[in-house]
Amino acid sequence: MTSGKKLSVNTKKIKAIMAGIAVLLCFLMLAGCSSMNEAENKVSKELKALQSSGSTGSEVIALRDSLSDEGRENFDGFLKKLRSFEFEITGSEEDDDKDDDYTLVSVRIKTFDFGREYLAAWTEYLKANEDTTQEDLTDFYELLFARLNSLEEKDCIKHISIVCIDPLDNGEWIANIKDNEELQDAIFGGMLSEMKALAAE
Repeated sequence: MTSGKKLSVNTKKIKAIMAGIAVLLCFLMLAGCSSMNEAENKVSKELKALQSSGSTGSEVIALRDSLSDEGRENFDGFLKKLRSFEFEITGSEEDDDKDDDYTLVSVRIKTFDFGREYLAAWTEYLKANEDTTQEDLTDFYELLFARLNSLEEKDCIKHISIVCIDPLDNGEWIANIKDNEELQDAIFGGMLSEMKALAAE
């Protein structure tokens, strides 16, 4: 069986690349729903921006370039599916009891179960490579993106909370989107939490 050290090192590499995709998506501002309050409207705009962004970082581009033609096609298909997540603002609640007032916006995220396929691909890869210590994970990426791109049903649903603040009390809301690991994991269909669980073993 592959050593725990190898498992930890490899999952850290993969986690860094996948998390980078979320971090490197641009936050373009789009029109929101006028029936929402200002905090909900801000969250809606930011999430719509993630859906429409085509930006990626240099690490992501390098990963894509390392794949075969079929692998690149599957990678592009995965990114398209990743951005196709659905969301619904289900409410918000103001908190006036603390020093810093904020609004907690509740969101329902629906997407593909990338986490399940990540775990299946990793397990399959380890079984096929249990006697090797290779650091090149290209074969794993080929397998992973093939599985991710094959998904057809959005059956992963997560309910999350996003903190919004208006520090100057002037209607210029700031939403905790970029550094929100709970949101990133929801958009990635539970894949980031699966990576953390494997890295902790």
